[in-house]
Amino acid sequence: MPESNFKGGLDSAARERLTLLDINQNATKVFKHQLRNSNEGKQALKYLQERGLTEETIEKFDIGYSPGSFNTIVRQLSEQFPLDLLLKSGLILASESDSRYYDRFRRRIIFPIQNESGKIIAFGGRILGEGQPKYLNSPETVLYSKSRTLYGLNQARGTIRREDFAILVEGYMDCIALHQSGVTNAVASCGTSLTEWQAKLLSRFSEKIVVNFDPDSAGAAATLRSLNIFLESNFKIKALVLPGGADPDSFVKKNGAQEYRCLVEKAPSYFDYLLDRAHQENDLKTVEGKIAAVNMMLPCLLRIANRIERAELIARLSQFLGIEESILREELKNANQNREKPVITRSRIKKELKPSEKYLLKAILENDPTAGEMLRKLSISQDYIGLQSENIFREIITMYQEEGEISLKVLHEKLQSDIDKDFLNQALFTELDPEQAVRCLEGIQRQKTEQEIVLLQEKIKQAELSQDFELLVSLHSRKSELKRMMAG
Repeated sequence: MPESNFKGGLDSAARERLTLLDINQNATKVFKHQLRNSNEGKQALKYLQERGLTEETIEKFDIGYSPGSFNTIVRQLSEQFPLDLLLKSGLILASESDSRYYDRFRRRIIFPIQNESGKIIAFGGRILGEGQPKYLNSPETVLYSKSRTLYGLNQARGTIRREDFAILVEGYMDCIALHQSGVTNAVASCGTSLTEWQAKLLSRFSEKIVVNFDPDSAGAAATLRSLNIFLESNFKIKALVLPGGADPDSFVKKNGAQEYRCLVEKAPSYFDYLLDRAHQENDLKTVEGKIAAVNMMLPCLLRIANRIERAELIARLSQFLGIEESILREELKNANQNREKPVITRSRIKKELKPSEKYLLKAILENDPTAGEMLRKLSISQDYIGLQSENIFREIITMYQEEGEISLKVLHEKLQSDIDKDFLNQALFTELDPEQAVRCLEGIQRQKTEQEIVLLQEKIKQAELSQDFELLVSLHSRKSELKRMMAG
């Protein structure tokens, strides 16, 4: 059927969409011509080649160039298409000071953005040389919604279906570099945080994803947001952080596709990735560090629909951080019912001191003959760090070192929080016999050893997933040593 007849049978909105697709297709031809034939374009082509892109890749992704002149697209397309539709395409803008029109993209390498069926619906432009913004995208149009589009999906969809997983990266060049290396199931999020619509679009091809964003703070935050979206969409998720702070583009150029695929295969699950981040970003020896870590993890647990999986991960988090499962379950339940973000406060974490802590505090505060020696050992070993009574022991040790004695009145004044004051009262009003006083320091040391074994077990799981056998031997050796210490 001739095109004119076909368009004539459509309503005005459908005809407009087809015309906008024509505009984008013709603009792509202009950009590609400029890349090959203009002096500016040849500099852009040289830049792309220096970045390692081949002629085949440049052609496959329809990469072009928009020169720095005021109105290249306006001049090239205004005779063929009406100005009002060129404006709606987002390719040109109207001047606010006069009646002229000018190009949106100037002095930029152009990356055409296709929908999943291969139609060019928008453009991304990277500045050549100095200037801001570094990347500029088409505005929202009737064809293009950033939140519903994934760059590279048309090229990746077949491999995603065949291999049954996708790799999500941040930028155009990361995606293109992976495809050029042969990793053709990569897509990018078009310069925006992942959205629920993008996850639904991806789920049509696979519900398994490896998130590989940059390891800097912005990339880590974007990874966390993406994990939350994928969890709500019931994806099976892995999170990959490349060694040395590398991005996918630089990594495959230096190390090759095979090494990249090995790291993808060994990438930890989202939960192990989060545990590792929690461990790296917080001092888990302190109560405050545990609170920060658990509050980072709880929103992810809340998004897990499968009750069995959620229960298992709550148990793992409880063991990893030394926080009672009942507290975690209760907070998640309250957050789910009240539609609030789950947050654990210091006052919620184990309101009852462990016996070993109470007995040791009682012995020291009652001026047991061995109090000075106990405080000296604690000061050297720092076994009190990470305990619920950490702040109390810190104040007691400082006071004893400076004054040579402990004043209960001064100690009470120095404690800032009500929970610390309550812990102190628990210790003061507990019953203590001489035999318990002798064993209490040993109990504290055992408690710390148990916590270290829990942390080691998590590291062992991660080393097993990454098949780091040298690290596994070292971790198992340390775990065995700690168990012998506890037994003997």
